[in-house]
Amino acid sequence: MSILRLDGVRREIGDFVILDSVTAALARGERVGLVGGNGAGKTTLLEIIAGREEADGGQVHTAKGMRIGLLKQEANLDRRFSEAPTVRAVVRSGAVEVERMERDLAELEARGADGVQSPAYAALRDRFEALDGYHLDQYVAEALGGLGIAKDLWEHKPVELSGGEQTRVALARLLVADPDLLMLDEPTNHLDIAALEWLEMTLVKRDRALLVASHDRAFLDNVVERIWELRDRRLATFRGAYSAYLLQREASDARARSVAGSTNAAIKREEELVQRYRSQRKHVKMHEHERRLEALRASRAEVPKAAAR
Repeated sequence: MSILRLDGVRREIGDFVILDSVTAALARGERVGLVGGNGAGKTTLLEIIAGREEADGGQVHTAKGMRIGLLKQEANLDRRFSEAPTVRAVVRSGAVEVERMERDLAELEARGADGVQSPAYAALRDRFEALDGYHLDQYVAEALGGLGIAKDLWEHKPVELSGGEQTRVALARLLVADPDLLMLDEPTNHLDIAALEWLEMTLVKRDRALLVASHDRAFLDNVVERIWELRDRRLATFRGAYSAYLLQREASDARARSVAGSTNAAIKREEELVQRYRSQRKHVKMHEHERRLEALRASRAEVPKAAAR
């Protein structure tokens, strides 16, 4: 079942087209890698899916009630992030519903026996336990430690951290939030080997959908199951991880070059025949080959550019 469907999405700035007729679907729990050269439109597509940027055409369909999380490289521009009292608090705030339920439970407990023995308290506590709320602080510690944020920084204000550390803290908050669709834009840029391995293991263990833009081939091979490639403003989908995608893309490009070569050769022959019959004033034959020439030119596809590596 698809939780995300893109139907003919288009984005342009002035006369420059960034995305053109982008169509794809992402299933519940599926892990997809988004690849393409610099400027191919990867970040723009993620922003459109997240609702932070408007498409100029087409539609983005998402499952009802679906929670989407997007890792932004400029975490310090997020007011909630920059104004948080501590690193630990900002990561913990990713679990919005659990924190809200904690406050509601505390309010009922403050009322004494009447509050604790009420049906509302029992129902709220059951829901809190179902969400594993009692282990929230453990998950926060695991995310911060796994991504290499030193424990002596956990009680610092987020704005006191370096840019790379802030990005890792923002990623930790997203992992604690555990959205239905987690979208990451170059998440490996500020990670050392230990943090990278921890992130790969964590993403594979998740049972929710992932869409990650990355140039890190090994990371994509270890994490994703399918590839979306943005090239020439269009999106193509491929089965398997990055290595499988490369083989499929190279085979597809080879076929396209072969077809283009055959078509160009046929066009040249038809052009020569048109000129021959024109010089011989054989107009019926000339018009016949002109029609063939027109059809060939209309069907001719551009030779594909080199794929992003």
